[in-house]
Amino acid sequence: MIVSGATRGIGRATVDAILARGGKVVAIARDEQALGELEASATDRIRVVAVDLSDVAGVPAAAARAIDAFGAVDGLVNCAGIASYEPVVAASLESIEAQFRVNLIAPLLLSQAVAKHLRGRGGSIVNVSSTLSERVAQTTVVYAATKAALNTLTKGLALELAPAGVRVNAVLPGGVNTDMLRTPRLRPGESLTAQELRQRVASQVDALAALHPLGRLGKPEEVAAVIVHVLDQTWQTGSLVTIDGGLSIA
Repeated sequence: MIVSGATRGIGRATVDAILARGGKVVAIARDEQALGELEASATDRIRVVAVDLSDVAGVPAAAARAIDAFGAVDGLVNCAGIASYEPVVAASLESIEAQFRVNLIAPLLLSQAVAKHLRGRGGSIVNVSSTLSERVAQTTVVYAATKAALNTLTKGLALELAPAGVRVNAVLPGGVNTDMLRTPRLRPGESLTAQELRQRVASQVDALAALHPLGRLGKPEEVAAVIVHVLDQTWQTGSLVTIDGGLSIA
């Protein structure tokens, strides 16, 4: 199984979940040191491919290396993602393009390569989207747009690849306690001390947790458990599977 964004957050938890059940993983990420540490933790069942997914020109070659790492793969989890927390009217072209490259174009290119490999043998692709794709919030509009497009890509790929026995689904988490969520949200031109940054992050986390009817943020391993479950479902494709502590019904 190929997992992108494999060294942090939901991606790392997904790698751990697959390894825990005896599977093999090809981990894709840009942090070479973290990849090396990950590979050293399970050398016989994990291979790593270092690539910056924002450089989309390098994605097809990275996908080919990932597929060849064990000689064959049975699926893909597109987990890598970035978010820039800013009003959409203030978003720079660089920020907009970076989010679309990592959150949409890279998953598309990885899926293309894996789908070609899986034709005739079957397999499963899971895209990690977000409830923000269906429940827009201020300062996350561009990120939400990338995830909404990823949902559409999921359904389109599912339709196209069904005759080849390849299933494509998406998992939509709510607020999950990861580094991405703990990025301090600053107003334009705002500068804070280290203590003020910690306080800002704590306030953000508390406010977001309170939006969820279950009263807390999700854990990466909780989302990973759903991802692994969806990977295994042999009669499920084109689905958007929500795990959000009740956020979408609040």
